[in-house]
Amino acid sequence: MNFYDGFMKGFEESSLKRERKKLIPRAHGNVLEIGAGTGANLKYYDLKKIKTLELTDQVIKNSLLQNLKNLEDKEKIRTRNVNVISLPYPDKIFDTVVFTLVFCSVVDVSMGIREVKRVLKDDGEVVFIEHVLPENIPLKYMFNFINPAWKIMANGCNLNRNFIHSFEEEEFKIKCLNKFGITVFISGCAVKAKV
Repeated sequence: MNFYDGFMKGFEESSLKRERKKLIPRAHGNVLEIGAGTGANLKYYDLKKIKTLELTDQVIKNSLLQNLKNLEDKEKIRTRNVNVISLPYPDKIFDTVVFTLVFCSVVDVSMGIREVKRVLKDDGEVVFIEHVLPENIPLKYMFNFINPAWKIMANGCNLNRNFIHSFEEEEFKIKCLNKFGITVFISGCAVKAKV
């Protein structure tokens, strides 16, 4: 287990698992998951509602492949090495795009969000969980202060991103939003603002 996974384990048990359980079953049709990591979302998908499920990451981990072995309907699921800033898919192909705790470490957030928008159908939905710069002023200062060291220890993860602002700048409309963990985390769903 790396530093980041170890650090996040407590958050997973206390609140992230609850958010995954609430949001991931929304995924339907042709689904793209960006940054599938170890496969933490796998057990929450309702595979009856899913035609195809593309699980992607920059590097597909053995732990993800192990988790796939335990699933029924494996024939619907494919893994692929991709980077969100250059998705190798045609325009408007996915009904649902899912990502959890991904955009904290994307080098060009705007480019990544534009790629999500490009591959999402006009009537499609994005389902997300991210950690962000908290609203609490003392925490905000602390997160900004420790971010340079954190990025090194946690493989490029940023503690001080304003994901919702970036998302709305790229013309996504937030349909549902939940802030939790002293506003360190957000979760929700969104659609294209302009079709």
